[in-house]
Amino acid sequence: MEIDELIAFSLCSKRTKTLVKDAKIPIEPIHAQIYQNYIILKIRSSNLREAEDESYSLFIYVDFSNPWIELDRKNGMEVWRKEGFTQSDFIAHFLNVFNISMIHALSIENIEKPFLDTVKQIIPKFNKLKISSDCSNDVAKMAFSNLSPIATKEVAVHQNLFDNENDFSKFLTRNLECAFFIDYENSLELLLNDLLVANIDTLYIINTKITEKELNRFLKLWMKGSHRFYRPKYIKLSLEKKTEHEEVFRGIKCDIGNHERRLKRADGKELLISILLTYVIFEFQ
Repeated sequence: MEIDELIAFSLCSKRTKTLVKDAKIPIEPIHAQIYQNYIILKIRSSNLREAEDESYSLFIYVDFSNPWIELDRKNGMEVWRKEGFTQSDFIAHFLNVFNISMIHALSIENIEKPFLDTVKQIIPKFNKLKISSDCSNDVAKMAFSNLSPIATKEVAVHQNLFDNENDFSKFLTRNLECAFFIDYENSLELLLNDLLVANIDTLYIINTKITEKELNRFLKLWMKGSHRFYRPKYIKLSLEKKTEHEEVFRGIKCDIGNHERRLKRADGKELLISILLTYVIFEFQ
């Protein structure tokens, strides 16, 4: 049986649901994309041959305004209803029968702001969140605020959330495992305080600008132990221009390697800094 047939069978009764679940059918992690007022779920077999063929993917459309779903099957679109089932019930059912704890990746391509809370109700948790550059700035900010707390592993923002009216640091203080901030068109301005208050385990900021003086001040404050508890373990900055080593390390004693310098603090903590052309990497040890 193919994926769509298995799902149809599992919806017939509790017994058929159990049979499909117990069969432990291997599938790829489920991806969800948000467009305007609906969600597209992509479900595909993890069979090697089938995984390489897009025609084996099943696309399920979940409309925010209607309690039914639409399936793009090989013979065309079909509307499925099940008495008493809401949109969130359907998604919970798919996860359950394929023995998956949560949606793997949720991508916000574009959405109307009032539906962001609906997304949270239908998909209460997921591993990764991507906020597309196609979103308006207001939607991107609201999506980050509402949905990043329920992303368990990673958040990627392909949008500049930070204009003159916004404080970059308020986005960096979020308690996240990993975050990417990316905007290839407009560089993100980073200040000393932004680095000091960062509360993200692994942080990537792509196309940013920060002065050598600010980086130097950050290293000196770290050496003094001004922030004994510092959450980040890894920060990678991709800068819009080459960074001058001498200015960054002015007045700082450190061990020197090829492209790396190691700072050692009195309390035993170490910081490895790598500077290569337009990249600056901090590894806190």
